[in-house]
Amino acid sequence: MAAMELCAECGVPLRVSQGMKWDSNGVIPLSLNPRRRSVFYESDVVDNLFKGIGDIIGMPIDHVVIESRRRDVRRFIERTFLSQIEESLEYQVDLVSETDPAQKEAKSKRLLEMRKGYTLQVDEIGRVYGYGNIHLSDLWEKGEDFAWRTLVISNPHSMLFYPAEMLGSVEGFEQTNMRVEHELIGENAYAVTVYPGSHPLELKERLRRKRYDFKPGDIEFERCSTCGIPLEVSRCKWDLEAGTIIDNLTGRRMAIFGPEAMEAVLDDLEAELGEVIPEMAIESQRRYIRSAWTVEEWRRDADAFQRMIAVRGVGNLTQFEGDRQGLTLTIQNSCLHLLMVGAIQALVEMAYRVENSTHEWDFTDDGDLTVTIKVLR
Repeated sequence: MAAMELCAECGVPLRVSQGMKWDSNGVIPLSLNPRRRSVFYESDVVDNLFKGIGDIIGMPIDHVVIESRRRDVRRFIERTFLSQIEESLEYQVDLVSETDPAQKEAKSKRLLEMRKGYTLQVDEIGRVYGYGNIHLSDLWEKGEDFAWRTLVISNPHSMLFYPAEMLGSVEGFEQTNMRVEHELIGENAYAVTVYPGSHPLELKERLRRKRYDFKPGDIEFERCSTCGIPLEVSRCKWDLEAGTIIDNLTGRRMAIFGPEAMEAVLDDLEAELGEVIPEMAIESQRRYIRSAWTVEEWRRDADAFQRMIAVRGVGNLTQFEGDRQGLTLTIQNSCLHLLMVGAIQALVEMAYRVENSTHEWDFTDDGDLTVTIKVLR
């Protein structure tokens, strides 16, 4: 299928190079909607961030994360697949009223084919974007009803986001509330099942996040001469069967996702649990980066750091001033700003070989993030 075709020169799936581009201002906009952006980011951050927040709070927050992500995915599915949803719902209505056995069987078969097609389409995107090896369960072969409500995933990028995303997808197509469960069935492999039921948590409606116009930049990438992908991206290994993307330089796993997904969950957590959440998110990210990264990854000049964050699509470094006491930097067109504050704090501590530091940060309405880290000796 076209979505799985690879660039003949660098091997990156064409869905990536055709669906988004790496701009000179530290943003990865979508080709069909340049005001929407993606990030190319270490996928281990997702579950580690929320686990860390839960550890700091002293209680698990999985249920809030799943409900927040479910809600946004359902809205996305309803907007993106409106005609397919309407068609499948019409078939469901027809099946209830159909009295002719042959026609009923034919319509039932057609509905199953439609459901399978939608499921495979969504899951194929997931493999390209590094979410894991998502595939159909054996319920299809057994002729079980509602076989599309169970999927198997190996090598999941997140066992918080993936169940929530499957839940939101099925709800969107079936237009009814569901619940989700998952079961470990093998080494890093899970059966994820959605079934009708009420949501265990109803979140408050969050305020709409203000969008801003991206500022221009002058970052230059060396690019693949065929598909235009930056060479820093093309050096990563896409394993489409496993559904993984590995950065060969760091050995860490990467994924492509919308930063709004993470930001929306953090907004919902703050609405549910209070104003302490931003600082807890920063501290969770600081702890994770300190445990997972090496000091060599920070001991670079401003140009190298600018490229590192630009490749990830989290903004454009425009200020980088340091001395023996610490560092101040500014990132334009910033996203995932709480994660960036925590990551910068951790990397400064590692580079200065200290255990503690203080941070101050400001995130403006037009997307400028300024962070000052002062080390404590």
